[in-house]
Amino acid sequence: MKPTLLILFAFLLAGQTGIAQNKKARLAEMMKTYHHYNMFDGAVLVAENGKVVYKGAFGLANREWNIPNRTDTKFMIGSVSKPLTAVLVLIQVQKGLLALDNRLDSYLPEFKNKPAGGVTIRQLLSHTSGMPNYDIIPDFFPRISRQYFTREDYVKVYIDAPLAFTPGTQYAYSSWGYFTLGYIMERVTHKSYDQLMKEDIFSKIEMNNSGSYYHTQVVPGRATGYDYSFGGYTTSDFRDQSNTMGTGDIYSTVEDLFKFHLALSNHSLLTKELTNEMFTPGIKPADYGFGLFNKPFKYTVTDSVASNFHLGMTE
Repeated sequence: MKPTLLILFAFLLAGQTGIAQNKKARLAEMMKTYHHYNMFDGAVLVAENGKVVYKGAFGLANREWNIPNRTDTKFMIGSVSKPLTAVLVLIQVQKGLLALDNRLDSYLPEFKNKPAGGVTIRQLLSHTSGMPNYDIIPDFFPRISRQYFTREDYVKVYIDAPLAFTPGTQYAYSSWGYFTLGYIMERVTHKSYDQLMKEDIFSKIEMNNSGSYYHTQVVPGRATGYDYSFGGYTTSDFRDQSNTMGTGDIYSTVEDLFKFHLALSNHSLLTKELTNEMFTPGIKPADYGFGLFNKPFKYTVTDSVASNFHLGMTE
């Protein structure tokens, strides 16, 4: 599947007003070009030094009704949900409800004597647990992803899966690991992931256009997802959000995600120490910290810039 939304944050060197206006015009022209070649539909926000220098929206939020995207359109952000989940976990660490080096089975007793029972919170956050990803099941999308699961029943899908390696020794991306983190938080707080995300992040930093989505909800201003292939568009395939909790069930706007960035920068959600751990590169070549890839982004063969990012797509 192709990504249905690209969220772009650029943090550039400060410039004078005239230079900033020139940047705005160049960014607008660049995004128009991407859109012209069917490489971008969605909303984009670019900032430098904590100030927005460009916002724009391209393409259609709904093709059936010819409704254009706006800068406040709500998009399903796919795995860009994972940095939000990681911060939510670290907030529970700050509260003393979780500890980074505690074992998974100390929070979820059903994992005792299971392959992932000895995995730690830290390893789940950094994708170094060895827990596999859902794509080890060849027919996962047609057979499993469209079904509704209780938390307990979805855990049963992967609880007996063997680890890919000894925890802490390698990196391997695992959405199941992040679903497990969401489930742990629900257990220790006795609140739903949705409620906890709203109380501990969205309400605190006024991300008023973000939420945890379920397909029966009516969310005003939410874009319909499409896939692009040569010759036209198709509506994105259905997935039941009960099996994406913690991994890819968040909808948001570029403006709300910028608020999230600012909150990480000014430590209004996390202590400086935990923020530093989140942004510390992990095992190579991924350099994945807690919910973010932390590595140089190469924009030419020889040039790069330090970056903290996550990719996201929806199936």
